[in-house]
Amino acid sequence: MYPISEWIGKISYFLFMGILLLNIAQKRSGNRGIRKRTATLYLGIATLILYLGAGVILNAPRLFRITLTDLWILPFLGALFGVVYLYREKTFPFHRRCVKCRAPLTLHQIVMEDSNLCSRCEEESSP
Repeated sequence: MYPISEWIGKISYFLFMGILLLNIAQKRSGNRGIRKRTATLYLGIATLILYLGAGVILNAPRLFRITLTDLWILPFLGALFGVVYLYREKTFPFHRRCVKCRAPLTLHQIVMEDSNLCSRCEEESSP
């Protein structure tokens, strides 16, 4: 059985890599997706902090010569989620539905484009 910190550390590592790959893919959308690309960068930083926190808890006997219990990851996780939630306008600009007509958006529109508008509303709003 793995300790909670080790399990969270492994998951956050692969999540971090996935977020960075998504950020690289978002570069293709250019100026149309800068806000969402910045949001994935913030989420990547939060995931990296989680990974480092789990590593510090696991390696505390070697780093600080004290033993931290595995449950220290829970307040750390809560604080990190609290900060991400506090800045949710910056970290989660992704909408599943069009902000004007509530039509479902495609995955490309959800992840890549800042407008959060469906194709029809995008055409209507463009001059």
